[in-house]
Formats: sequence, C-alpha cells, structure tokens
Amino acid sequence: MRKRGRTRSAVRGVGALVVMLAMVLVAGCQADSGSGSPIQANANPGKGVATPKKTVAPAKVAVSPADRAENVAVDAPVTVAANGGALTQVEVTNDGKPVEGTLNPAKTSWSVAEGSLLPDRVYQVHAVAKNADGQETQTNQTFTTAKPAKVLGTSIEPLDGSTVGVGMPIVIKFTVPVKDRAEVEKRLVVETSKPVEGAWHWFSSEEVHYRPRTYWPAHTDVTLRINTKDVNAGDGAWGIKDKVRHFSITNSVVTKVDLNNSHTARVYIDGRLARSIPVTGGKSGWETRNGTKVILEKRENVLFKNEAIGALEHYRLTGRWALRMTWSGEFLHTASWSVASQGNSNTSHGCVGMNLSNSDWLWHVSHVGDPVEVMSSHGDQMPATGNGYGDWNVSWNEWKAGSALS
Repeated sequence: MRKRGRTRSAVRGVGALVVMLAMVLVAGCQADSGSGSPIQANANPGKGVATPKKTVAPAKVAVSPADRAENVAVDAPVTVAANGGALTQVEVTNDGKPVEGTLNPAKTSWSVAEGSLLPDRVYQVHAVAKNADGQETQTNQTFTTAKPAKVLGTSIEPLDGSTVGVGMPIVIKFTVPVKDRAEVEKRLVVETSKPVEGAWHWFSSEEVHYRPRTYWPAHTDVTLRINTKDVNAGDGAWGIKDKVRHFSITNSVVTKVDLNNSHTARVYIDGRLARSIPVTGGKSGWETRNGTKVILEKRENVLFKNEAIGALEHYRLTGRWALRMTWSGEFLHTASWSVASQGNSNTSHGCVGMNLSNSDWLWHVSHVGDPVEVMSSHGDQMPATGNGYGDWNVSWNEWKAGSALS
C-alpha cells in the first residue's frame, strides 16, 4: 500500500513539471515579439501592403450642333470632340451616305469638310472614344439642316418629246440667279445619237444656251440631263431635283434670204436647193434685221396691223401662212398685197413677204428651229438673245468663251 501511494506522488510531480515548462516556453515566445500582440502568420518582413490601382474616368464626347437641333445652316461647323481620351470612330451620315470629315493628329477633334452638308436633311452622328484604360464611350445624336433659302428651278426649250429644226439651241432659264455658274454647268449633260461638238454659253446669271459648232446633224436624237439636285448654285440657291428631256432633230431645212440684191429666199432641204422664192423685205426705216434667226413658231391667218409695231400707216392685213422669226414681229409670211414688189424691192415693215403659193409650200416644209439666214446690209444686227434665237450670230470662239468651264 505504501508503495502505490509513492507512485502517485511521483506522477503528480512529473505533471506539475510539464505544466511549468510549458508556461516558461510561452512566456519566452511572448517576450521575443517585443510587444504584447501576437505575430500575424502572413506577415512579409521588408515589404509594405500593396496600394490599390487608381480608377481612370471615362472619356467624354461632345457634338456640335446639339442633339436634335433643327434649321442648322448648311455652312455651320459640325464638330465632334473627345475630352479625356481619343476618338476611335466618327460617322456622320444622311440616309446611310457618309459625310466627309477630318480628324486632327491628336485624335481629339473631328470636323465636317466645308460644303458637305445638304439642305433639308436629317443627319445621324455616331462617335466612339476610348480613355487610357481602353474603356469606350459612345454617343449617338441627330440634327436637321434648314431648307434652302432659294430653289433653283428651270424652264427648258425645246420641250420634252418635241421635234425641231437643225438650228434650234437648247435654252435653260433659271428661276433665280446662278452665282456659281461652273458648278451648275458641270451638271448640264447633253447626249446625242450622232457625234456633235457643242458648248454652253451664259448670256446672264439666269440664262444659258447650248448649241453645236455648226447646225445639228439631221435626224439626231438628243437627251438633256439637268443633274442639279443638291447642287449649291451660290447665294443660298440650291437645286432640289434633276430633270431629263428628250427631243429630236428633223431633216435639214435652211432658208437663205437676200434682201440686198436678188430679193430672193432660197430654201435648201438636206443641203440641196429645193426652191427659190421671190420676196420683199423691210423698207427704209423698217429694215429687216441682218443675221441668222431661227423659226420660233408656225402660225396661220395672222392679222398684221400698224398698232402692233407703231407704224404711222394704218393697215389691217391677214397673212394666211406665217413663220415667226423674232418676238418683236418679223415673219416669213403670205403677202398677197405686195406681189408686185416681190423679187425686186423692199416695201414691208420688216417682215419677209411672198405670194400665197410659195408661203404655203414653205410653211409646210418648215419646222420650229429651222435657221433663216438673212442678208440685209442696212438692217440692224440680229441680237444673240432677247428677241428670239440669234445664237448663230456669235462666232464659235466667242461662243466657247461664254462657258463657265472654258
């Protein structure tokens, strides 16, 4: 029994010794830390804690004109600018058609090229910019341009589908003055079924004519294309639509009238003399105009009276067949009352008169647009425009010089 009690006491002593050693070890570890706080397991001696990455702000995109702006002038500046980044894509379109523009070297600003906008259009703007981190900023806007201040309309001779003589010029009259003649003339296209050397000639800012170097070849088909839609004619005038006109040239009928010596009208059909007709022309003070004219219209039973031209003599005379050469009143016509003078003297007030039979024949073989070449040494020169079609009285070199593209 004593032996067993001694053993228990020994065990108790060993256990106490173990507990004391453990306490010493713990105390020693705490003293090495230099403080009363425990050491963290993930501590990395010699390095600090990592700094969080700084966030870069998104790029900003500014567009001028403002979104949904209306009545924007066609010459207004259109710009796209990026702040805090670079532009990577800019598209300005109308009905899917891109507008030309320029990007600056820094890729921070884009602008529309001058003259690229059209009136009365809705434009879409799409722009993309990236900041330094590659983050994209997109912008989508629209703006609407103003309607044109002036509309460039046209009236055209010959009429569409007409058949005219070999001397007929193409005449275009504009509803408003054309400031940029070259830009408009580039859009006037003449197509012919036979080779023709021709040119445009501007008589004013509102009137331009086209004629060949010589008379049209007989039986030529002509197509005129007026491609003036969206053309800036200058000074606020714009074309708003295109036009196409077709006409045909007849056989060649050229009448040559000599009022100086023979007092005869010689009619050439397709280059051959078809008939010589005795005529009378304008008397002293009323001389028939000299130069080449073009038949403007064919009329029947025309009443000629002194009030129409301011003549002192009183008369009322009806010409059965009449071919107008000037708007002021020169005709080739029936003059049954002056048969005795026809072929030998000039007794009219400016018209070229002939008997009933010859005027009947000439009227029926002639066309609007046929040239009439009058030799009247005492008469005033037929003007190139303003009193009919005197285009053929301008030399070819002078005619070409009247082109805006010469």
